Amino acid sequence: MPKVICIDPGHGGYDPGACAQGAREKEITLQIGLHLRDLLRQAGFTVVMTRETDQSPGGWTRVDADLRERCRISNLERADVFLSIHVNAGGGRGAELYVYGDGGPIKGLAQSVITNVATICGTHGRPVRDGGPNGTGFAVLCNTEADAMLLEIGFIDSDDLPKIKARIGEFAPLITKAFCQFYGVQVPVSPAKEQQETADGLERSAVELVIGQLGAMTKTGSSDVLVACNYAANALRREMSLPITQALGVPNDRAAAGVINVLSALWMCADKRAIQEAYHFAADALRSIR
Repeated sequence: MPKVICIDPGHGGYDPGACAQGAREKEITLQIGLHLRDLLRQAGFTVVMTRETDQSPGGWTRVDADLRERCRISNLERADVFLSIHVNAGGGRGAELYVYGDGGPIKGLAQSVITNVATICGTHGRPVRDGGPNGTGFAVLCNTEADAMLLEIGFIDSDDLPKIKARIGEFAPLITKAFCQFYGVQVPVSPAKEQQETADGLERSAVELVIGQLGAMTKTGSSDVLVACNYAANALRREMSLPITQALGVPNDRAAAGVINVLSALWMCADKRAIQEAYHFAADALRSIR
């Protein structure tokens, strides 16, 4: 029976989280969370997300209701492990991780997660801390039935931010490695290693298929969706050095989020890794502008 992991990208929607130098916590956590979702699923875990778009869980616009919804999702799905991803602020440097008490059954997992993630920004004081009722008292740690962790990957208002932005794609593999080693499952092979014979980890036939699907979506979508699909398709074309015949500009947030949702659903239905990678690349191109 595969372990059920609930991933909680912190903040979202009405709540941008910590902000600095044009960066917003909610966007960083979502990008990492979606990447982590894909990798953990590839490794055989069942993954539940509290959010997959720039919207608070349940559409709530109050912090108390927002936090309760995140806990409700995890509890409803009977998650084994709950991981909330955040970016810190307030004058510090480095990553830190909070658990309930000393972590209990996932004490070793928590230590591995922070050890791996700290290779990017280092650690802020004591790496693993009590976030339960006798510690910081984080709502998502106190009110989830799963073994829970809250990870702060670094400080957005310090020189951690350039490191986070430059190495954003490394966080999910580092966390995945910790989960896989803790539970004794094989770590997914990165596309770059698995597909060395292809350009940048993408297969041309898979890219062309996804470009065709993006084109088909424009037949029934709005003009805004047309721009978003064109933007994603052109990102794939550039990556594969394919000709670009039309560039419609940068899509708005709503259209980009809608196309990302469709690509995520198609990712789940794909039976070939190469096609999944093309979906992932197209979705990441849209996430990068938000």
